[in-house]
Amino acid sequence: MLALLHDDKPIVVRQCLAALHEVVLYRSELREAIKAELGAIDFSRHKESMSPLIKKDVEELLNLID
Repeated sequence: MLALLHDDKPIVVRQCLAALHEVVLYRSELREAIKAELGAIDFSRHKESMSPLIKKDVEELLNLID
């Protein structure tokens, strides 16, 4: 699932981020791995219109983790 965070299609990345909300809530042992993978996302791979949305999704997920 973490590999999908690096998909070329921004909608796949956003759907994965949404699904990871549930994972973070119920599998606390995976939080650090998810957090590390979120830090490795290359936002420049996506169009300028989608990049801010993905960044917002990532920030929301990081806030949920912390």
